Amino acid sequence: MTRFPTGQLSKNIRGGASAAVLAALTAACGGSEPGLARGKMLFDTCSPCHGDDGAGKQSLGAPAIAGGSEWYLSAQLLKFRGGARGYHHTDTEGLRMRPMSRALVDDSGDIESIVEYVVSLPIPDPPPTAEGGDVEAGETTYMEACVSCHGRDGRGVDQGVPELNPPSLLHLNDWYIESSLRKYRDGVRGVGDAAGDNMRTYAEGLTDEEIFDVTAYIMTMQRLPRKIPAPPLPPLPPVDVDPAILPEGVTVEMVQEGQDIFNTTVGICFTCHLREGVGGPLAPPLTDDEWLNIDGEYESIIEIITNGVPAPVEYPGQMAPRANRPLTDEQVRAVAAYVFTLSR
Repeated sequence: MTRFPTGQLSKNIRGGASAAVLAALTAACGGSEPGLARGKMLFDTCSPCHGDDGAGKQSLGAPAIAGGSEWYLSAQLLKFRGGARGYHHTDTEGLRMRPMSRALVDDSGDIESIVEYVVSLPIPDPPPTAEGGDVEAGETTYMEACVSCHGRDGRGVDQGVPELNPPSLLHLNDWYIESSLRKYRDGVRGVGDAAGDNMRTYAEGLTDEEIFDVTAYIMTMQRLPRKIPAPPLPPLPPVDVDPAILPEGVTVEMVQEGQDIFNTTVGICFTCHLREGVGGPLAPPLTDDEWLNIDGEYESIIEIITNGVPAPVEYPGQMAPRANRPLTDEQVRAVAAYVFTLSR
């Protein structure tokens, strides 16, 4: 298995020097309008690490970024600028990126320009560099820990919450996927960042072997086109429930509405409990008769959805009140009706 050389640094791109170079280039671009031309000039200071074609350089720990998603590239630059990335003393690559991002001039169109140029570059197809990895075991791990956010094809599932949207995993370097998972697991990345905190929760329990395996599986999906939206998940069958078991005031129509809210981005419940409430690494299954925080009765389910779970008993995922979504009281009652039926 090829290992990622995290300690290598090139003298001419250390923090202070890189910031000075980029600041000088930014000043030279000062008279140009934001856009591709400006972005191409700014990219001259990115290419020593990421390559002229944006395909990345393993020796410097710089990943492939060409043809990436505009929203994700912009978000990462802002995270580096704000300290949500590159904060840990062992994150050599992140510490290098922080001054680069901070040299971009506020309100000048620098970020928009450089992102526009990077997005315009042809999407690379980095070859695998690692040997080994159990693809079958990796698929199992992926389906347990990754699929609810990154999708069955690795292109990412729109969560309906911009700050939680997961990126595509396609056309990335395998060594970068491995390195990123280790950083999330070890607290080197993701602290104080909503999406990063989610990733840390999933990665915390992964062994090195599981990281190698899931990376090997992700690499089997690499030739899918990244920018084509992922196909929607297959629709769930209509709720089949005996009206006789429903609490007073609850109808089958309410249960059906709750299913739709629970399993879509309207309620985003599925991102932790997974589809149909089967449970995952973040949150417990709702399909058995074991309840960790409540007695499982309808009114108590309403209460826990309304108030959230700030201190989980066993599973690590915190549950915000109403899942941090603008759910009405009627929608909360519908979700509670659906959850009530899952274990009965």
